[in-house]
Amino acid sequence: MKVKAMIKQNNVLREQMTPSNRSYMEDMILELRSSRVEAVRAEELLLEAANLILREQSKGKDAKQIFGEHPGDYFREIIDSIPERPVRSQWNYYLMISWASLTSLFAVLAIAGLILLWITGSAGIFSQISLFTILLVGAGSVVIIELLMKWLSSLSESDAPKPKPFDLKGLGVYVVIVIIAVFAGAFLENLFPVISISPWVSLILCLGGGLGLKLIFFRS
Repeated sequence: MKVKAMIKQNNVLREQMTPSNRSYMEDMILELRSSRVEAVRAEELLLEAANLILREQSKGKDAKQIFGEHPGDYFREIIDSIPERPVRSQWNYYLMISWASLTSLFAVLAIAGLILLWITGSAGIFSQISLFTILLVGAGSVVIIELLMKWLSSLSESDAPKPKPFDLKGLGVYVVIVIIAVFAGAFLENLFPVISISPWVSLILCLGGGLGLKLIFFRS
């Protein structure tokens, strides 16, 4: 059974639970879906738990009597048995984001520069780029993606219970970093060299970046 089908089945089972059991089950869902447990395995475990709750509910028992006071305790051993993602893997993820962002940057320079070159005979501002812009795009993209993922994780899905309150402190940290980076650009850009780059060179860098993404990060 696919993940979406299992989620829908879980929703159907939750509708048959008492309010207290449903609330308990939703806490279990949040705990497991936000863990390192692989998605298919997580939904299988949740379906087993939901069926067990309904079976025991028919006997007059509630979820706390079955699994204990804290919803996350039942899956704790399974969650703890899964190793955290290696630091190297995390750095590869960040490198992929920066790589993709720089590839997109050179794609914009290439496309806009070639169009302007064809119309006016000169690529204008698209024929040069500041070293600071390259550094800002490479590093800033990681911050923006992390912020976006944190925001998306705070949203409730139509087929999942509403998650816990969003971490405003974490959001504030990311926003401050972005603001600092933007304002720093206005003052520091003149301190970094500006590189002249032909739209054709930008196109080659874009194609090379896309090929690198395919061969290095998206190998099947």
